[in-house]
Parts: sequence; C-alpha cells; structure tokens
Amino acid sequence: MPKKTLLLASTAVVLTILVLYAGLALRPHQDQRQTPALGAKQSERTMHVAMNEWVGFAPFFLAKEKGFFGDLNVEMEFVALEGDKRAGLYSGRFDVICESMDMFQTNRDSQDYPGKIAFALDESYGGDGVLAVKEVRSLADLKGRTAVAEPGQPAHFVLQYLLNQKGMTLKDVHFQQMGSAEAASAFMAGKVDVAGTYEPYLSKALQKRPGAHLLVSSKDLPGVIVDVAIMKDETLRNRRGDVEQLYTGWCKAVTYYNEHHDEAVSIMARAFKQTPKEFDESASGLRYFDAKRNVNLFGAQNQPGPVFNTFSTVGNILRTNELTKGVDSPGARIYTGVVNTTAK
Repeated sequence: MPKKTLLLASTAVVLTILVLYAGLALRPHQDQRQTPALGAKQSERTMHVAMNEWVGFAPFFLAKEKGFFGDLNVEMEFVALEGDKRAGLYSGRFDVICESMDMFQTNRDSQDYPGKIAFALDESYGGDGVLAVKEVRSLADLKGRTAVAEPGQPAHFVLQYLLNQKGMTLKDVHFQQMGSAEAASAFMAGKVDVAGTYEPYLSKALQKRPGAHLLVSSKDLPGVIVDVAIMKDETLRNRRGDVEQLYTGWCKAVTYYNEHHDEAVSIMARAFKQTPKEFDESASGLRYFDAKRNVNLFGAQNQPGPVFNTFSTVGNILRTNELTKGVDSPGARIYTGVVNTTAK
C-alpha cells in the first residue's frame, strides 16, 4: 500500500477512535446531570455539619461510628465562631449548622436571611444558670446590680429572660461582658453581684462564695435553651431524603445512648478528647432530643408545638435588649416536615 494511502487510512482510524471515545465520555456526564448514577459512592452523598465543641452535639459522632446514617456520609467539623458557621451555611460549605435558637436569631439586621430549624438536638437542663449574692432574693432585686455573662452563651440569654419577666432589660443592670470562666471567678472574688455561667463553673462558684445561691438555672426553664439543626430551604427541598436520613441517624444514636450508656459515652468522649467520666459530667446538665421529644416540641403544621411560642419569645427578648433587629415569624423559620414525616 502506498505511504500516502496508508497514512490516510491510519488517520481515519485514529479519528474514528477519538470520536467514539468522545461520545462515550460525554454520555455519562449528561446522565449524571439528570439523575444520580446507580451505585454512587458514599462520598458523593455527604452532609457537612458544623458545630461548636459542645457535648450536646455528640450523638452525631455516635451515629457515624455505629453506622446509623446508613449510606449517607456525614462529616462533622468544630467551628468556634458563630460568624464562620453562618458564612459556611450561606456559601454552601456547610449543609447544616448546630446552635441554640437564641444564637440563630441574634444580630439579624432584617428578616431576610437563610436558614430554617429542621429538628432539635438537645436542651440545657441545669447546665446553665445565674448566680446571685444573698441580698438578691428575687428577680426584682436584680435592678441596679452588677451582672456579668458571656454574650452568645445560654446563661447570657437566661439572664435576659429573667429580666424580661419583670419588665426589665440589660440596661436595668450594670452589665459587663465577660467569658464564662472569668464570670465565675469574678463572682467568687466578690467583684460582681450576679453572674451567668455554666457547669462546672456554676457549681464551683456556688460553693466558694458564702451566702451565694442559684437564682435560676436552665432546669427551671425547660424548652427555652434548645440547640437545633439549621439548614437552608434548598437543602430541605432538594435533599429531603438525606435530611431525613441524618435525622433518623441522630434519633437512633440518642436511643442507643439511653440503652447502652457506657459504650455510647466511651465513643462520644473520644470525639471531644474527654474521659468517659469527664463527658458524663459535661452532659449531666443537658437532655438529648429523641424522635418522641422532637414531635412533642414541634407539633404539626396545623397544630404547632411549644417551640413556636419559644421562638417568638426569644426573638422579642433579643430585640428588646437591642441584640437583634430582624425578628421573623416562627412559621417562616421552623419546618415541621422532617420531624413529622420521619415519625410516621
């Protein structure tokens, strides 16, 4: 065969192979945009969850260890700053952020911001509180006193809640921002009359200052300091199955914690670099929300549960204390679909 003819034939073969290869390469790409490929790897369905390093979120780690999320890959990340969590949710870096309802509503300039509450995780049940000197025997006695607490922490809101019950705000006390550990130390040293803090600082300060007493703790305010899972509308709409799988895994973990306490604690303690004893002490002032407690808290769309009233109360108190501007309606910020669908 002449060299020219051989060259043309070879070129034709190469072009044919390239065309076939291009066609094969394009086809899966087009299919993947329409529907997920069968047998998709676990890493292709991932939920990224951001939280601060608080043991109230520990069942997420237990659920992953025990396989309660099934084929859904869940990645947890500790994020200390509230601003970083919000930015991550808005950008899509995080699918879920975990925080208390008062944190969710704090520092909003308008009602237009992403995020809905999908289910509850835990509530402070004695782990946060307000200490007072012996002269402060009632809520009315708070007026004019020097009070300290850490903004953004549950005890800070507990203090606001107490003042609100007597028609007062933070302006009615000499309020000073202070870290929770520092607040307890200042109280023990006799430098302040009232201090909001959490365990173990709460018990330690109570024992060290003569005449001191616990004015109120989160145990006296059930359902007020509640941590929740927050996600964007599009996540609830477009990844509903994954969200339900995440929630189911959480509920299974809480049940496992209740039924197999020692094993569960040993797993969760590792995630927080604590001993089982330290973890139990940290978790003694909280209660985890299982499926039943979630249903009781959220209610149904046509019969809202107590979380709706609490959300409104929290927002109004924050606005009164000038800690937020945009207070949205609970119906716009609380989604009952996941809790109720999964309960059936």
